[in-house]
Amino acid sequence: MNKFRFSGTGTTSGTFYISSLNREFNVLNTLRRKISSFSQCYYNGRNNSLVNLISATNLNISNNKIDYIFVDPPFGANIMYSELNSLWESWLHIRTDNTKEAIVNKTQNKTLFDYQTLMNASFKEFYRVLKPGKWLTMEFSNTSASVWNSIQNALQGVGFIIANVAALDKKQGSFKAVTTTTAVKQDLIISCFKPSEKLLAHFENMRQSDDNQNIFVSTQSFIEELLTRLPVIIVNEKKTTAVVERSPKILYDRLIAFFVQNGRQIPMDASEFQRFLRDTFVERDGMFFTAEQAIKYDDLRRQNPEMVSLALFVGSEADGVQWLKRELVDKPQTYQDLQPKWMQDLVAPKKGDAIPELMQILEENFLKNEDSQWYIPDAENEADLEKVRTRRLLREFKTYVEAAEKPKGRIKEARLEALRTGFKNCYQEKDFATIVRVGDRIPQSLLTEDDVLLQYYDIATNRI
Repeated sequence: MNKFRFSGTGTTSGTFYISSLNREFNVLNTLRRKISSFSQCYYNGRNNSLVNLISATNLNISNNKIDYIFVDPPFGANIMYSELNSLWESWLHIRTDNTKEAIVNKTQNKTLFDYQTLMNASFKEFYRVLKPGKWLTMEFSNTSASVWNSIQNALQGVGFIIANVAALDKKQGSFKAVTTTTAVKQDLIISCFKPSEKLLAHFENMRQSDDNQNIFVSTQSFIEELLTRLPVIIVNEKKTTAVVERSPKILYDRLIAFFVQNGRQIPMDASEFQRFLRDTFVERDGMFFTAEQAIKYDDLRRQNPEMVSLALFVGSEADGVQWLKRELVDKPQTYQDLQPKWMQDLVAPKKGDAIPELMQILEENFLKNEDSQWYIPDAENEADLEKVRTRRLLREFKTYVEAAEKPKGRIKEARLEALRTGFKNCYQEKDFATIVRVGDRIPQSLLTEDDVLLQYYDIATNRI
């Protein structure tokens, strides 16, 4: 199996296989070429590099010493790295100690939980050695949503703040990406940072005194630091693309994650947070900026006036609300106007998630005028709708609690937003047992593939 090149052929790099068609290569010639390549980059003369072969769970580095970390870790059961060494380890009469290898492997009796535990220990070390305010970049290549959520939760659990997730086009695909249809073609890049000393100081003040002023200052400090680290605008071929991380929903998710992972009460509900954003920061095209960033954004938008909307399909109730807001932002529309377009963009939800009908989502989140046209409510009416909707969701969550209390009760299908609202309320009430009880009875895929549910469940499990 040779890899075709216009200049000739060669072996498929980074791939272990027994070829059906064999061709001999001179290993000494390959070695000479590699030595020549290394010598051309003056590796030995730089005197500022260190290669260390140790477990990432115990780095021999002092606190707050590293300026930047890039990590491309193993992901779940993708590749059994240590086992790939078995062939030449047998020749060398050595064996790799893989007890600390972070993988999912039935033979080694390593489950997803074991994988997450080892990854979490590694992330704690990364957080410890990284300087405050500095960045960690992680490459991610896995199609499993449960692995993706375990990675995000582990990063946030040790203190990192996730700022951005983007696709990385490596131009040359991996062996699996080229030869299979299920492997991912592009990796994801997670960019996160260690909070600055200023933010941590504000948070410590709130820890000592939970008065409203300290809560407000901590919330403002967190959002301000997050906004300053996000790209102001994304321009591609003179077309502007929205920075989704600047949307109120994502900012609120990040705020909740930071407060919850640090064991603090959630400072405000979604409607209060939206008012806080509008009062404290500048809104442009559904995104929020600091005052300085807004000036820069306006200037760049004038230079690149064409705005490309992100494709939005309805795979969950939250997606449905965002879809409707985008449809209704320019003009009110009737149910008859919306329904055909809704059906076109509706996709299969997560297994176990019950998406409400279009009419129910409209009634719970929007208002209707005298012409039976639905429109986006103003801030005051939106807050009232949010309170009514929360009460409905909590009533629905109560039925799941009652089902979970039965000896053999299983919840085969549940409304995801009701679970999120119920878990959030239980967290506020410190009712961690109910979170675990319901979490154990809903479909496992629904729990592990939703980062919000998994976050509350993991914390509740550790608090019981």
